[in-house]
Amino acid sequence: MAEQEKTASEKLVSNVALTLWARGAMIVATSLILPIALMIGSRAVSNIDKLGEKLDAMKEQAMEQSGELKSLRQLANTQQQLLADHETRVRALERGTIAPLVRQ
Repeated sequence: MAEQEKTASEKLVSNVALTLWARGAMIVATSLILPIALMIGSRAVSNIDKLGEKLDAMKEQAMEQSGELKSLRQLANTQQQLLADHETRVRALERGTIAPLVRQ
């Protein structure tokens, strides 16, 4: 009597063949989707690595340029100091040598 009281949906749910077919479909779908997902993940990781390498190269280049700018500034300051010292010596020499000529 219990068998007769089951509805059509209950019979469909308890159908062993349908359950096996659904499980097989899940396995097939997983076996197709999982490699694709792993491939996409692998590509994402490799792209992130490439981006990191590019950022490292840019950072090194920026540090080199910063060092070059610093050395150029230091060189310019040294040249300005040398020029100022030279001008001071020339003016001192001019005062020392021209002054006696003007007196005569």
